[in-house]
Amino acid sequence: MRIRTVRHLVILALAFTGAFSALAQTTSSGTLNVVLTNGSGLQMLLYTDSSGVTLGNSGTAAATLAFGSLSAHGTPPTNVTITNQTSTFTATTYFDVYVQESGLDDPNNGYTLSASVTGTITGVTIQIDGTSLTTTAQNLSGTGTYATDVRHTLGAVISTAASGSGGPTTGTQLTSTINLVATSN
Repeated sequence: MRIRTVRHLVILALAFTGAFSALAQTTSSGTLNVVLTNGSGLQMLLYTDSSGVTLGNSGTAAATLAFGSLSAHGTPPTNVTITNQTSTFTATTYFDVYVQESGLDDPNNGYTLSASVTGTITGVTIQIDGTSLTTTAQNLSGTGTYATDVRHTLGAVISTAASGSGGPTTGTQLTSTINLVATSN
């Protein structure tokens, strides 16, 4: 009986030792995934100017401007000015560019604004601030100020030549995409 009691005590002691060892070695692990968005850089927004044609999607980086039906003679659409030249007429309106910077080394240096068109329209030259745009980027301004609506003039110089003789196709909607790029100075 004594051997049995000793055996039970040894088994009981081993059981308690194992339980305390398990408590002493309790561990846990976890994983933390860190997600961030780099805020350094520039953001450009296009706005309707108070004296310009109302932009579609104003306040975004992908706005649209519809001049409407244009003619060298007659009443121009609201907020569009028509100027007649010898063999062309120019339709102009205003739009605003707002460039916000974040995390740049020296935001006081401002930005350079350039523009290009993705394609050309026969008999139509697109201009911004009097600079004719091509498929190669043209410098518009080297002194843009951040966090300010900067007014720009959009112009379409339209040939009065007949369709097929250098003039645009009459009675059809003509479209052009302008790419604006702001680069920190």
